[in-house]
Amino acid sequence: MSIPGLGAGTTYEDGLKTVSIPQGSEWRIEIPMKQILKFKVTEGILEINGTELPNNVELQLTGTKCSIYSPKQESKLEYNLVQNHDMSMYEDDDFTEYVSSETNMDSVLNLHMYIESRRQVAADHNVSNEEPMLGPRVMVLGGKHSGKSTLVKTLVSYAVKMNHCPILVNLNPQDGVFALPGSISATAINDSLDVESCNGYGLTTTTTGGGLSKQPIVKNYGFTSVKENLDLFKYQISQLGITVVSRLEQDPQCRDSGIIVDTPPLGIKDYPVIESIISDFRIDLVVVLGNEKLTIDLKKKLSHKSNLQIVKLNKSPGVVEVSDKFIRMSQEATIKEYFNGNYKTRLSPFKTDIDATGLQIYKAVKDSVSLSFLPAGDDFEREDEDNDLSKYYSAIDPSASNVDNSIIVVTHLQSTNPGKDLLNSSVLGYIHVSKFDDEKKKLKVLLPFPGVFPRNVLISTDIGYNE
Repeated sequence: MSIPGLGAGTTYEDGLKTVSIPQGSEWRIEIPMKQILKFKVTEGILEINGTELPNNVELQLTGTKCSIYSPKQESKLEYNLVQNHDMSMYEDDDFTEYVSSETNMDSVLNLHMYIESRRQVAADHNVSNEEPMLGPRVMVLGGKHSGKSTLVKTLVSYAVKMNHCPILVNLNPQDGVFALPGSISATAINDSLDVESCNGYGLTTTTTGGGLSKQPIVKNYGFTSVKENLDLFKYQISQLGITVVSRLEQDPQCRDSGIIVDTPPLGIKDYPVIESIISDFRIDLVVVLGNEKLTIDLKKKLSHKSNLQIVKLNKSPGVVEVSDKFIRMSQEATIKEYFNGNYKTRLSPFKTDIDATGLQIYKAVKDSVSLSFLPAGDDFEREDEDNDLSKYYSAIDPSASNVDNSIIVVTHLQSTNPGKDLLNSSVLGYIHVSKFDDEKKKLKVLLPFPGVFPRNVLISTDIGYNE
């Protein structure tokens, strides 16, 4: 069975082409939303972001820019392109492909082996000592289009190959990592990432099910740019850090495996944010991608942290710039996959009207001043300001606020006066509001699955979406 529009009626054998990828080389591909690449590995071993691809199994990719790497021998695949009718309205670029021998995979493998040695040291220590030692806590830094997420996926995938269970932390609210855009998340990974999903991680599992191996802890931020409310962003980082460190201390497998932290584009002017991440997640290894000056500046500012290593890694020559338009299309595809699934996993979303009377809906407020302009080392005073919820969220009335065509977060809270608990709550799931009927006082919503809608506290986000 196939989802209508996903190449139905076109057989895999139509227009097949073959590609040979020499050992140590990669096939770089840019697939627009309007097309689907169907391919099979026919010889050798190939991987995407560290995840090994099965041989003689048809795979599908769409709306992505990535590389398929041949680590051990010359490998071959066959492919064809079909029209993606569900995304035919998108006027994006055409399909691009080429084979290149210029990669940074040797450096990535060396980094992985070093991290692996740190895991082994922690595991050996924890066998014979009562006082536990945490595994490596790695943060990846870099600017836009530096390949941070690709490196994080690769390091996580290689760790899984070694039978580890690292915690993948995503602090870039622009991406949806087992969550929708506008959120940050932490997920213990003990099996392969799903390269065929929209973002290359796997289906979002906050409410749509999925294995416990990828059940994330998700915190709502509500924006895609960290500078919209830097106070809220840093607070949610701290709350996620508490949860992750607690998991490391309680779960022996995660404790030895450590964490890999993906970050939004950050520079030295964002030092207060970088410092917060290092502190909240007890980072002991910072990997800077392709920015020697940032590496040097961080070593100077963080020289007082004797247990912190900072290393620079050259970014991949295959990294390409992605336009804001492509990023937005990818976000929409992620949201669509959350509600509808993909060609492998069909989901059954449910449209209904819910009574807005009595619903508690909040929305994150925007900063007027960014803390990025504070002198390095300065920070806000949390003790008093945390008690002032208005700094982070304000209650809204759907009749007075525009919630049409937006994503709304369902929290775990059922309190009538959430207060600070609203800041500490995790995401239970998401709904899409297509329209507020002012006359009937009802929200027309799309739910991930049929059932009674929980009257939990809701948070309206800045993430728009048109079905």
